[in-house]
Amino acid sequence: MALNLGEDYVAKIRRLFGLNLYEAKVWLALLSQGKSTTGRLSEIANIPKSRSYDILASLEGAGFIVRDVGKPIAYRAIAPSELIEKLEEKAKEDLDIKLDKLSKLKGSSVLKDLQELYSRGIKYVKEEHVVTSYQGMNSAMFRIKKSIKEAKDEVLLVTTANALSSKLRALNRALKHAKSKGVAIHVMAPIENLTEEISSDIKQIGKFNKLNLDIGRFIIVDKNEVFVFTQNEKETHPSSEVVINIKGPYIAEKFKNIAAAHTHQG
Repeated sequence: MALNLGEDYVAKIRRLFGLNLYEAKVWLALLSQGKSTTGRLSEIANIPKSRSYDILASLEGAGFIVRDVGKPIAYRAIAPSELIEKLEEKAKEDLDIKLDKLSKLKGSSVLKDLQELYSRGIKYVKEEHVVTSYQGMNSAMFRIKKSIKEAKDEVLLVTTANALSSKLRALNRALKHAKSKGVAIHVMAPIENLTEEISSDIKQIGKFNKLNLDIGRFIIVDKNEVFVFTQNEKETHPSSEVVINIKGPYIAEKFKNIAAAHTHQG
């Protein structure tokens, strides 16, 4: 009998634990059984049996499950509370390794060479005329967060009803940092009624304005920089997202006027 869990719940588990669709389904199936065989799990999770071997090996390698010795081969799920502790410990270890590598780069000859190379190139570019594109949400978000944290006056976040929650979650710390410096934060989306959770999140960072229609997704920083999300988020994987970063007060003003023209009055 297949495990009957809603798509939204499976998607939430994928997002929280960084799993793909089949991994999430198999893990949830194993959690519901306590212990099970490969064939039984593929049945419950409703995935091809040929894929279940790779998926179980992947989950085992990541520490989500353990294999029992014996025949037929069976698997057991790690208790979620224990799993969280293991993932937290691994994340800290990975972070320490990355920070150590970055620390060694500071002041190194490699960094000096790279900085010199960058300086040679940047002198040919006028900063106010720069247009840059970012492929993939992770790459784009890193640059957007940096810009928001350095904001001095205002940040205008315009998004769709569908993407509002994910944008707030992704930019939460950067927006709070900007607010702590006195930067005005305005969140705008074409949504009739905010959930209690989203409303609370917005109140912690700034103000919400309802748009009377969907005008896309873009972020304006200090009336001098715009980040435009060019894809339909419902049809695009985050790794395929393309974000264009445009600098200059003229274009920033035009985008702000678009948002103002479609702000709900009353």
